[in-house]
Amino acid sequence: MNIIPIPALADNYIWVIEKDRHITVVDPGEADLLLDLIDKKGWELDAVLLTHKHPDHIGGVEALTRAHPAPVYGPEETGLATRVVSGGEMFPLMGETVEVIATPGHTEGHVAFLIGKDLFPGDTLFLSSCGRVFSGDYDAMFRSLGILKRMDDDVKVYSAHEYSLSNLEQSVNYIDSDAVRDELARVRKLREEGAATLPTTIGKEKAVNPFFIIDNVEEFKKYREFRDRS
Repeated sequence: MNIIPIPALADNYIWVIEKDRHITVVDPGEADLLLDLIDKKGWELDAVLLTHKHPDHIGGVEALTRAHPAPVYGPEETGLATRVVSGGEMFPLMGETVEVIATPGHTEGHVAFLIGKDLFPGDTLFLSSCGRVFSGDYDAMFRSLGILKRMDDDVKVYSAHEYSLSNLEQSVNYIDSDAVRDELARVRKLREEGAATLPTTIGKEKAVNPFFIIDNVEEFKKYREFRDRS
């Protein structure tokens, strides 16, 4: 199974999961480049996975599925899911089992998808940060991150945005460690080369992500609001 990042919009990634020329697409915020790649590579679209309702994650769904009809799995809030899913569900896809994890906080209905050791968290978890709490429910976001933090260290995390450099430039002021400084140097070099910095891993996030280190919701809210103003 190959997992391919497709840059989209200003800083999004659309993740393409490819296996034997069949693909599943995660959070297609736009469709044009995807449609070109599908035609060029002869891919067959098996499914679309949506983590939440924001336009930069669902904007390409209608054009994509109009050209290549396929089921759309996602929370009810998207308004586009042909198969509405919620936390705790599992379903087969491309010979794999997809686990749906409820991760409210960024939005009320946000979900993440876990396929083996590959996690697609949408806007819940980024390298060295987490999503803004647009729902206003900081307790929910804190609990969602706690669920992800308890996953195995070797789980790979395919976040939906290329925010790694700016995140680490802020995190190095919160966590004074070699791990953060080394990761900042690695990410800075990759961005200078125009390369993706993702995936990260759960184990790495335990060392470089302040939101994984913070252990109470009051401090989480305070620091999240500080980052929102920065």
